[in-house]
Amino acid sequence: MIILGIDPGTATTGFGCIEVTDISAITGKGLQVIEWGLIETNKELLKEERLEIIFEKTLKLIEKFNPDVFVFEKVFFASNAKTVIAVGQAQGVMLLAARKLNIFVAEYAPGTIKKLITGSGRANKKEVQIHVRKILGKKIKSEKGKKTHFDNAADALAIAMTHAIKTRESEYSENSENPKI
Repeated sequence: MIILGIDPGTATTGFGCIEVTDISAITGKGLQVIEWGLIETNKELLKEERLEIIFEKTLKLIEKFNPDVFVFEKVFFASNAKTVIAVGQAQGVMLLAARKLNIFVAEYAPGTIKKLITGSGRANKKEVQIHVRKILGKKIKSEKGKKTHFDNAADALAIAMTHAIKTRESEYSENSENPKI
């Protein structure tokens, strides 16, 4: 199963594409990182231009990786309403891109992602990065001299990994309720 995780934003959107090679593994051993990186837009552009860039680049990512599922973090409520609205708009164009290419979409709450990846639903961004690196290890090397904003990409990888874990839990639950004899 190929999972494309997205950490939406208007200036910087992180993406992380993984392949689940062993659904029974919760550790990084059953996961293969295909690619991770950023969709960036210039802050000087009009909002609608930035959203168009995000839409077009999201389409290209979906076409490139042909994922089985497109996963992102649910919109959260924060003290800065402008940020929430902007992230929601970015999510909207990403959802449109996924729909246009008929890709299944899943979303998870920030606390769920943090809990499954770090063990604490209240983990901060740095803790998420540390655990993503610990789980995926050498599979997520950064290119020297390349600006990465790994925190955004780490969140996207964490989101993709969350879906892999939830899928595993779901399959385990289904198999334990209906054991095969």
